[in-house]
Amino acid sequence: MPPGIQGSMSYSEMPISLQGHSRYSTLKITYTIPDGIQGDRHPSPGSPFQGGVFEAFIPYCEMTKRLLPRLKKAFKQRLTFTVTEKEDAAVVTWDCIPHKTSLQGGKSSNGYPDSSYLTRLSEVLTSHGIEG
Repeated sequence: MPPGIQGSMSYSEMPISLQGHSRYSTLKITYTIPDGIQGDRHPSPGSPFQGGVFEAFIPYCEMTKRLLPRLKKAFKQRLTFTVTEKEDAAVVTWDCIPHKTSLQGGKSSNGYPDSSYLTRLSEVLTSHGIEG
Protein backbone atom coordinates (compact mmCIF):
# COMPACT_ATOMS: atom_id res chain seq x y z
CA MET A 1 0.00 0.00 0.00
CA PRO A 2 1.46 3.40 -0.85
CA PRO A 3 2.59 5.51 2.15
CA GLY A 4 -0.16 7.69 3.62
CA ILE A 5 -2.93 5.71 1.95
CA GLN A 6 -5.62 3.86 3.84
CA GLY A 7 -6.66 0.59 2.28
CA SER A 8 -8.14 -2.70 3.34
CA MET A 9 -7.41 -6.39 3.00
CA SER A 10 -10.11 -9.03 3.38
CA TYR A 11 -10.51 -12.64 2.40
CA SER A 12 -13.26 -15.16 1.88
CA GLU A 13 -13.37 -18.90 1.31
CA MET A 14 -14.56 -20.15 -2.06
CA PRO A 15 -15.95 -23.71 -2.50
CA ILE A 16 -13.64 -24.51 -5.42
CA SER A 17 -10.19 -26.07 -5.70
CA LEU A 18 -7.21 -24.71 -7.55
CA GLN A 19 -5.31 -26.93 -10.01
CA GLY A 20 -2.62 -28.74 -8.07
CA HIS A 21 -4.49 -28.25 -4.77
CA SER A 22 -7.56 -30.45 -5.28
CA ARG A 23 -7.89 -31.36 -1.59
CA TYR A 24 -8.41 -27.73 -0.52
CA SER A 25 -10.88 -24.94 -0.99
CA THR A 26 -9.66 -21.54 -2.21
CA LEU A 27 -9.21 -18.23 -0.40
CA LYS A 28 -9.94 -15.10 -2.39
CA ILE A 29 -7.96 -12.18 -0.99
CA THR A 30 -9.40 -8.76 -1.82
CA TYR A 31 -7.39 -5.58 -1.43
CA THR A 32 -9.15 -2.22 -1.76
CA ILE A 33 -6.99 0.87 -2.26
CA PRO A 34 -8.80 4.23 -2.61
CA ASP A 35 -7.73 6.97 -5.01
CA GLY A 36 -5.34 9.45 -3.41
CA ILE A 37 -2.50 11.92 -3.71
CA GLN A 38 1.07 10.72 -4.26
CA GLY A 39 3.49 11.13 -1.39
CA ASP A 40 7.23 11.86 -1.33
CA ARG A 41 8.18 8.29 -2.33
CA HIS A 42 5.97 8.26 -5.43
CA PRO A 43 6.86 9.22 -9.02
CA SER A 44 5.01 12.60 -8.92
CA PRO A 45 4.53 13.81 -5.31
CA GLY A 46 1.39 15.90 -4.88
CA SER A 47 -0.28 14.50 -8.01
CA PRO A 48 -3.32 12.21 -7.87
CA PHE A 49 -3.25 8.47 -8.39
CA GLN A 50 -5.97 5.96 -9.12
CA GLY A 51 -6.56 3.18 -6.61
CA GLY A 52 -8.47 0.01 -7.27
CA VAL A 53 -9.75 -3.33 -6.10
CA PHE A 54 -7.25 -6.18 -6.47
CA GLU A 55 -8.01 -9.89 -6.09
CA ALA A 56 -5.67 -12.80 -5.50
CA PHE A 57 -6.23 -16.51 -4.96
CA ILE A 58 -4.49 -19.02 -2.72
CA PRO A 59 -5.28 -22.60 -1.67
CA TYR A 60 -6.71 -22.79 1.84
CA CYS A 61 -4.28 -25.30 3.33
CA GLU A 62 -2.07 -25.52 6.44
CA MET A 63 0.77 -23.60 4.79
CA THR A 64 -1.63 -20.83 3.77
CA LYS A 65 -2.88 -20.54 7.34
CA ARG A 66 0.72 -19.68 8.29
CA LEU A 67 1.22 -17.38 5.29
CA LEU A 68 -1.94 -15.32 5.71
CA PRO A 69 -0.76 -13.38 8.80
CA ARG A 70 2.50 -12.70 6.95
CA LEU A 71 0.59 -11.38 3.93
CA LYS A 72 -1.37 -9.08 6.28
CA LYS A 73 1.89 -7.83 7.76
CA ALA A 74 3.36 -7.21 4.28
CA PHE A 75 0.25 -5.22 3.37
CA LYS A 76 0.49 -3.13 6.54
CA GLN A 77 4.19 -2.54 5.85
CA ARG A 78 3.26 -1.26 2.37
CA LEU A 79 5.10 -3.98 0.43
CA THR A 80 2.13 -5.29 -1.53
CA PHE A 81 1.39 -2.29 -3.77
CA THR A 82 3.13 0.72 -5.26
CA VAL A 83 2.23 3.69 -7.48
CA THR A 84 3.46 3.68 -11.08
CA GLU A 85 3.01 6.04 -14.01
CA LYS A 86 0.95 4.61 -16.87
CA GLU A 87 -0.15 6.58 -19.94
CA ASP A 88 -0.66 10.04 -18.40
CA ALA A 89 -1.97 8.68 -15.11
CA ALA A 90 -0.56 7.28 -11.90
CA VAL A 91 -2.09 4.01 -10.75
CA VAL A 92 -1.68 1.56 -7.90
CA THR A 93 -0.03 -1.69 -9.04
CA TRP A 94 1.28 -4.86 -7.41
CA ASP A 95 4.72 -4.46 -5.86
CA CYS A 96 7.25 -7.04 -4.62
CA ILE A 97 5.05 -9.64 -2.89
CA PRO A 98 3.92 -12.21 -5.52
CA HIS A 99 0.20 -12.88 -5.76
CA LYS A 100 -1.76 -15.23 -7.99
CA THR A 101 -4.38 -13.12 -9.74
CA SER A 102 -5.89 -15.90 -11.84
CA LEU A 103 -7.53 -19.19 -10.92
CA GLN A 104 -5.99 -20.95 -13.92
CA GLY A 105 -3.51 -20.58 -16.74
CA GLY A 106 -0.41 -21.76 -14.90
CA LYS A 107 2.63 -19.86 -13.78
CA SER A 108 3.01 -17.91 -17.03
CA SER A 109 -0.52 -16.47 -16.62
CA ASN A 110 -0.10 -15.69 -12.92
CA GLY A 111 -2.41 -18.58 -12.08
CA TYR A 112 -2.50 -22.23 -11.15
CA PRO A 113 -1.08 -24.84 -11.37
CA ASP A 114 2.20 -23.58 -9.96
CA SER A 115 3.70 -26.15 -7.62
CA SER A 116 6.40 -23.83 -6.24
CA TYR A 117 4.22 -20.76 -5.56
CA LEU A 118 3.61 -21.17 -1.82
CA THR A 119 7.30 -21.88 -1.15
CA ARG A 120 8.33 -18.93 -3.34
CA LEU A 121 5.84 -16.65 -1.56
CA SER A 122 7.22 -17.69 1.84
CA GLU A 123 10.79 -17.05 0.66
CA VAL A 124 9.92 -13.56 -0.65
CA LEU A 125 8.16 -12.67 2.60
CA THR A 126 11.19 -13.88 4.59
CA SER A 127 13.54 -11.86 2.35
CA HIS A 128 11.57 -8.74 3.36
CA GLY A 129 11.87 -9.59 7.06
CA ILE A 130 8.35 -10.94 7.44
CA GLU A 131 8.72 -14.14 9.41
CA GLY A 132 6.05 -16.68 10.26
